[in-house]
Amino acid sequence: MRENALRKTMLPLSALLAYAAFTAVSVAHEHHHPGEVISEREIMIPAVGYAGPDPHALGGHFELVDHTGRPVQDTTFRGRWMLIYFGYTGCREACPVALVTMQKALDALGAEADRIQPLFVDFSLEKPDFKGLAQFVSNFHPRLLGLTGTRAQTFAAARQFRVRREFMHGNDSLKETGPRIDHTTYFYLVDPGGLTRSYFYHDQPVERIIEAIRLHLPGGDE
Repeated sequence: MRENALRKTMLPLSALLAYAAFTAVSVAHEHHHPGEVISEREIMIPAVGYAGPDPHALGGHFELVDHTGRPVQDTTFRGRWMLIYFGYTGCREACPVALVTMQKALDALGAEADRIQPLFVDFSLEKPDFKGLAQFVSNFHPRLLGLTGTRAQTFAAARQFRVRREFMHGNDSLKETGPRIDHTTYFYLVDPGGLTRSYFYHDQPVERIIEAIRLHLPGGDE
């Protein structure tokens, strides 16, 4: 009886192997793909052979509000490149690292960076705190715009870029305030016509990010 009960609860070997492949721990950032949830305590990599989505399949229309209270849409930035990062202001680990990396990349691009609008989308889903968001983005690039909105608006924007979020039940980090959210940590490079051209991990070497951006900037007619 007991043996039969155990047999019923066991997963097939193929399922166990697939699960193990997906949840293997790694620090090789180049294996991550949009849509993954990046935990600061554990990093999950996809199964061998998984290919990330085409950049052109990511992004689309969004309606949000910037940290000054001005309503904005994706079309607000037509004619300019966008460099977008999704996160939350209570984060004290991945998000600050990402925004410092973004700042360094834009500074290194010099005059070329004038063609790029950096954006930080806060998906904390709490009631928009424009003052707090403005204070947060002021710590980074001077042209960085903080974007927020209603629950429906932020969910819609995150879905467009396949950004996933996992709200943790507890917060064991001394660096963060409020609830902990493990999330996809990618920059998205969107061209002046609204087409996503590339995405890259938040703490890649600045030189690699600059190289990736420059591959697309010259004419935007790839």
